[in-house]
Formats: sequence, structure tokens, C-alpha cells
Amino acid sequence: MTLDRDITELAHRIQGESGNTLPYQNARLAAAKELGGLPVHSMSAEDRIELRAQYTGESADAAGFAIRGGTHGLGLDHCSDEQRSLRALLALALFNGNVYNGPTAKWNYAVVASYDLVMSPRRDRLVLVAERAPENVATRLLPAARDGSRGVPGLRYEETYNCHGHASVCLRHLPTGARLSITGDPAGCQHGGKRTLVPRDRYPTVGQDLMAHERRALAEVPPISDDAAALLAGLVSRYNLVDRRRRWATSLSWDPLERPEVEHRREPAVRDGAVSRLWGAGDSWEFRWTGYPEPHDLARALTHREAGIKGARFTRHGDAFRVLLGTASLDLCEGED
Repeated sequence: MTLDRDITELAHRIQGESGNTLPYQNARLAAAKELGGLPVHSMSAEDRIELRAQYTGESADAAGFAIRGGTHGLGLDHCSDEQRSLRALLALALFNGNVYNGPTAKWNYAVVASYDLVMSPRRDRLVLVAERAPENVATRLLPAARDGSRGVPGLRYEETYNCHGHASVCLRHLPTGARLSITGDPAGCQHGGKRTLVPRDRYPTVGQDLMAHERRALAEVPPISDDAAALLAGLVSRYNLVDRRRRWATSLSWDPLERPEVEHRREPAVRDGAVSRLWGAGDSWEFRWTGYPEPHDLARALTHREAGIKGARFTRHGDAFRVLLGTASLDLCEGED
């Protein structure tokens, strides 16, 4: 196998660079770690924290909050059922935008892409690190009281607090009970003082039940199977992921690796930028878009040995890729049609 051969070659090089003083087994262990040949679950928490930060762009502190406490692997998918349901729902908002006028596109979640977010998924909440303007991001996501308004239906303001001099806004999704935090603190700290329960603007709080237009909006969302929910939630957790060996990246707006063959991708024909559409039902879903990232990059991120969803795999059909998990499939296709 290619990986085994690469590990062997690197091990011999490491051993040679040590003047042959390093035992071969130690050199091979170092080579396997460098090339992603070690099972993530076999690594210490400290090694997994470092590895996760390399992929996500989180600070070591933020990755540490996510990894500690019995989290499996890199913790990108190890979460409660409530969190998985919320993330799957958010995927339908984040990855539907521009000319597509489906029921979740008007929730306006896609607009948060302009804030250069770093995702910090954790077992009990999804943390969005938005150093520039966390409160602005929160107001983009929260629904207003009028019918047909923007915002994620069922999302509510819970509290605001300060940590390390940065504001953090905590939201709760009523239908799932899951928490979403937007913070300006690079560490993504969940502990802070000077808490307030009153939102700066007039947005619904956790004490306010679902409004009629929110119920209608949620009723328009098709059923999502458990395996499909894991795939859709995985898209959100892998937002702006970069391979530590610099072979793929999942950014929606540019190529962080600045690869010539990717930088010259066809510019979207739509005046206002890239078009994206994520839709389906039950076990079968399709994500179609223009611009970034490359479909191959996203397929690799979802199925990667270290950073992918456990058990996920992909197949290729021409220019499209199909990611499979259990009974569910997610087709990744470039283009508007």
C-alpha cells in the first residue's frame, strides 16, 4: 500500500538523519504520526488537541476545550443527538444561497461566511469563533418577530458574557434544545463574568415560544435520516478545514492553500457571487455549488483518515462525488444545474 511504503521511506530517512542512532521502530512511529498513519483514537489527548488545531485553525485552547472530557477522535462529530440535529439544520441554511430560493435560503445563515468564522464543534454546543464581530453574527442568525423575516427559526437569545475581554453570545435552539455560541474569544472559553440575560437588540429570548411563521418554516424542512444528519452535520463541523499536509481545503470563498490549479477555477456567472444548493430528503441528499471548494476536496475532508466522519467513504461518478455513510448518500457536484 502507498501509505505503508511512504511510512517506510520516511522512517529510513528519519533514522538516517539521526546518524542511525534512533531505533527503527521509533523512527517508524514518528513517520506514521507525521503521515497520518496512526489511528487517531490511539493518540494522547495532547496529541489530538495539536492535530485538531492543525486542521480547524482553532487556537490550542479552543481545541483543548473540545477534546478533553472523553471526546472521541478529533471531536468534530462526537456530539449529542441534539447537537447533531441542530448542525444538520444549520447546514441547510449555510449551504443554500444566492439565486436559490428554497425555504432555508432565506434564513440568511449563509451571510455569516463573510465573517471569517472558525468552527469549534464540541459535544454540548457548536462554538463559532468570530473575532471581528460576534454580536453582529448573532443578530444575523436570530429571527425577528415579523412573518417572513430572516433568521434561523427556533433560535433564541440566552445570554451574553465576557471572557478574556471578548464578548460571547449564547443562543439556544428551542426545537432541539441545542446550544450555539458566537464568541470573539479565540480560546472559545465557556466561562466568563459580567453576564447579561437581556439582548442588545429586540430579539426573542429563550422564554418566547415558537412563532407561527417559525413553525411553518420548520415544517418545510424535509425529513433527515440519522445517517444523513451525520453527513450534513459533518459539513458544518468541517467548514473552513485545511489538510495539515496541505492537499485539500474546504473554504467556501477562496483556496487557503493558494494552489494554481484551484485559484484559476471558473468564476461564478451570477453577479452576486457563488451559488450553492443543498437539498434532499431522508437518506438521499445533493450539494451543488459554484466557486470553492473543489468537490474532491470536500469529499476527502468528509472521509479523511484523521479528520473525516468515521465509517464514511466516497465514490466518484465523472466530475461528481458521492459520500456514503450507512444507508445515506450525499452527492457533491459542481455547477448550478
